Amino acid sequence: MSETKDLNQLTVSERFQLARGRYEDINNNTTDRQDSLEYQQRLQDLITEFELILQIVQSLALFSDNERLSELTTSYIPYLNLWFYLSQLYSKLQLKQGTISLDSKSGYLKLAKSYALEFLTNLQNYRILDQDQAQRLKLFDKGEEIIMSPQLKRQEKIDNYKKEQQLHHQLAVLTDLKHDLNERFEDETLKAIYIDQLKFHILKAFDSIGLITMELEVLSNRPPPGSTNSHDATAENDGRVANSTTDSTGFTTKIEQRPAKQISDLISKQGKVLQPFTITSKSQLRNRVFGTGQVLPSMTVEEYLDYELANGKMMKEEVKDVSKGPDYESDEDDEAQLEKRRWDDWKDENPRGAGNMKANIG
Repeated sequence: MSETKDLNQLTVSERFQLARGRYEDINNNTTDRQDSLEYQQRLQDLITEFELILQIVQSLALFSDNERLSELTTSYIPYLNLWFYLSQLYSKLQLKQGTISLDSKSGYLKLAKSYALEFLTNLQNYRILDQDQAQRLKLFDKGEEIIMSPQLKRQEKIDNYKKEQQLHHQLAVLTDLKHDLNERFEDETLKAIYIDQLKFHILKAFDSIGLITMELEVLSNRPPPGSTNSHDATAENDGRVANSTTDSTGFTTKIEQRPAKQISDLISKQGKVLQPFTITSKSQLRNRVFGTGQVLPSMTVEEYLDYELANGKMMKEEVKDVSKGPDYESDEDDEAQLEKRRWDDWKDENPRGAGNMKANIG
């Protein structure tokens, strides 16, 4: 099928195949910026095409709430992805009236979420969702928040990732064969391939709903348009100075000016301290900025011990001269030995009681 063929001469199936190919090109494109005008224009053109195909499908009443999946014609199953494609495209759209603006982003995200919920609801009517997915869809419809522990969230992401990888591997045949599926496979096999594609998009849709919810919460805290002047007045009252103008998104490169305190604000004329203050030097401020953020030791352990000993806070241990052997005798030892020998000799010459009178010999 030639892409240059007039769209009005194509069948619904041919237009859908062509639009799905353009969707895959946009979805797999990682080089173009999503906020570029060219990329946004391509998104809007593809959204218009998918919405036209969806109107045709709804007018033909291809799907029914009372119909079972086994009763559904195999060639109709791929059209159930229309709501998913529109949800994914609207979640990236930022273009309005030829200009890119975040003011309309919230509206596009809400529309993307509604398409995703409708996609899941249609598949639930055909009992394609499993029990856990059906329960989550009920909570989404009621507007209730799904509360899960971090461990369960992590395990759920791991399980979904494994399912996505498995389904992505199985769906490689859709990319390889494209238009030759009807010729290569029987009806039951082809239906199973289309159902696997729906299950793959189910996982993507639930992830997309979670991301859209978080993005809507972020945008709800965004300052409303036209509030730039009030912010500038507040900035001036806070002592902030601007060194550039504010752009359309409210971004500004304002810096806060350090409050300049006079000496009269700290000490009165009589010398009384009015506010506690600390005298710091430029070197101390520089050390705080370029330092490690921790109080590091200013001396080594050896220097600290020497300081303690010098101030008498520690007793110095007597150091014995271990270089002298056990047989070493100094001059002091020789004198002590001689004195001891003289005392022994004197006791031998003068026995106890020798000088007592009246024969009082003990």
